[in-house]
Amino acid sequence: MPRLTPLQWLIAAAFLAFYGFAVFALTRDYYLRHPPSAPVASAATSAALGQSLRAAAGSSALPPELMDASPALLSQEADRLFAAQRFAEAATLYRRALEQNPADAGISNDLGLALHYAGNTGAGLAVLRDGADAAPEFQRIWLSLGFVALQAGDQTLARRALTRAETLDPETDIGAEATRLLGELQP
Repeated sequence: MPRLTPLQWLIAAAFLAFYGFAVFALTRDYYLRHPPSAPVASAATSAALGQSLRAAAGSSALPPELMDASPALLSQEADRLFAAQRFAEAATLYRRALEQNPADAGISNDLGLALHYAGNTGAGLAVLRDGADAAPEFQRIWLSLGFVALQAGDQTLARRALTRAETLDPETDIGAEATRLLGELQP
């Protein structure tokens, strides 16, 4: 083996340090641009659910594959439908998830909004009221209740719900939005 001078050792060490940093920087850049997502369900399960959703699009009955799905998976699929502005279909899945987990105020919130955007504001308000009564400390449902009531023209309910959302924690984004919506109400 050849003997290296101190300068050659220094150059080799500098090269290895640069090489290690370059690999680290490229890997970090890749994962910043393509963040990994935690899969909730396997690809086969998601594909089967997607196919079931397409098959059920015209009917009000849920396919058997969705009847056995967990509330988390139902909510995830409903969130996708909601984002695609398929509110009636999303409401069907949120309703099934709420049947399985009636104490989940987040699902009540999502169902109430989906019903409102699907054109059934009365049912949406009823779900949001029940959810707010069941979870009086859940700030988001109070904001949603106030928003939907405001859209429906019920200023009294909107003021009460938005005031509750604001007083629960005025420092959060939800509290700030409640304050903004309260400013839109007639005096």
